[in-house]
Amino acid sequence: MSHSDEYFRNPPRCRLGVLAALRNAAGHLLLVKKIYQEREGNPRPWGLVGGSVRESEGLREAWTREVLGETGLSLSPGRLLVTDEVPASRDNAKGINWVYDTSPLPDTTEITLPQGELSEYAYVSRDNLGEYLTEHGTRRANAVLDALAQGATLELEYGYRAA
Repeated sequence: MSHSDEYFRNPPRCRLGVLAALRNAAGHLLLVKKIYQEREGNPRPWGLVGGSVRESEGLREAWTREVLGETGLSLSPGRLLVTDEVPASRDNAKGINWVYDTSPLPDTTEITLPQGELSEYAYVSRDNLGEYLTEHGTRRANAVLDALAQGATLELEYGYRAA
């Protein structure tokens, strides 16, 4: 099937995001508490470090910018651990998130949160992820830890392993 000229002038929207599998020496994931999600009444406003890819950026460039902006750390992304396709909702276009690895952070690493965007951070073990994250976020974070343990890249659809 060929696409019409209209398809190329107005392609479907898709949000792109990058997330960081930052962790300490014990392997606990770094989660950040997002103020805007608190304001929206989300009972679990925590998530992995990361955010949206700007139109002019590549994925790795966006990852570096987001990590620096949300933690104060100047790091480079390692290998791709997880892709997670998120369906469109009433408020948002379909999205695809890429989660990249990086070396474990030394326990002495200082995290600097941006004022007005993030309010707290915590290193969270696999057993406690559900206390901080939504069900989808918990599935995604567990897949990240699985990918690290397996040396694999996992493809997800809304946090579930893709068929």
